[in-house]
Amino acid sequence: MNDIMRLEIHGSIMLITGMVLVLIWSYFGSQWWSSVFGFLAIFFLIEAIWHYGVADYKRVKKES
Repeated sequence: MNDIMRLEIHGSIMLITGMVLVLIWSYFGSQWWSSVFGFLAIFFLIEAIWHYGVADYKRVKKES
């Protein structure tokens, strides 16, 4: 498995995890401790976008 595919798989896992955390956060929104799920969700979603961006950059760099 090449490096680009690993980044895409890792980004997909982070994206799914972020979406699940958003759902948990929205379900427990009235509780004070649910903000932890919100911060984690934002972190995982930003990391997923970063992994996809790096994978695309490496793919474009490899093709040229």
